[in-house]
Amino acid sequence: MVDFMDTIMADEYLARRYKAPAREDFPLPDEDFTSVWRGWIEGRGDAFPGDVRALLRGAKVWLEDTPAGRIPVVSTEDRRTFERLTAIFSMEDEGRALLASVNALTVPAKHPMFAGHRVIFLAKGGYSALRAEDAGETEDEWVRKSAVIRLNHECCHYFTLRVLGGMKNHALDEVIADCAGQLSAFGRYDASLQRKFFGLDGDRVASGGRLGYYVRKLPEGAIPTVCRKVSEALTGLEGYLEKNAEMTRIPRRPDLIIKLATIGLGGIAELA
Repeated sequence: MVDFMDTIMADEYLARRYKAPAREDFPLPDEDFTSVWRGWIEGRGDAFPGDVRALLRGAKVWLEDTPAGRIPVVSTEDRRTFERLTAIFSMEDEGRALLASVNALTVPAKHPMFAGHRVIFLAKGGYSALRAEDAGETEDEWVRKSAVIRLNHECCHYFTLRVLGGMKNHALDEVIADCAGQLSAFGRYDASLQRKFFGLDGDRVASGGRLGYYVRKLPEGAIPTVCRKVSEALTGLEGYLEKNAEMTRIPRRPDLIIKLATIGLGGIAELA
């Protein structure tokens, strides 16, 4: 029997959505901090402290064009470098252990030397810790496509942060960002693959499944309801994009993100 409070908590969680932005003329101008990163890319890196410079030298750094303006991206094949950099910019414990499925983060920097910066950090590996065979890909192709998913996922988070005024650890944000990632990597959206990304199995999350992180603050009794609605949203999104192929194209990406973000999980479930 479902507890009344569990129902309330599930309903509140599922009700999350964004307000429509005041402006929709994209791309937006770059934020001021990007000039610091341009300096690093061009060989003028005095603005960074020594430990950060040492870590960045072992990484690939560039400014990625997005509808929300350019954002610095730091990509490394070394997991420890990824963890240390994200910890430094977030001012978190450098000894922290991130989930194996976390290989990308968009960090609104808290370190005083980087105040106001937003940076995408990427690491190497199968997306959502999914094996190539489970994704239906060869190992090399899966690593390549995972990098594409990861980058576009984080660029989507930057869009919601700058254009819609938020970037939350919430299933809605993850559904939207993974949609952007899938469309960029495959040119289509696959709900069954998305369930694998989430570790979504019916009305529960498999042990270690990524969706578990985004529902971790809910009472246990509320999670099955949320899982069912997320699964319905994935089905609805797949059906909608099959019928509206023009929305899968890159020029329409801002329109798609705004649409999904403003109707919420319940609205997405009803799209098909």
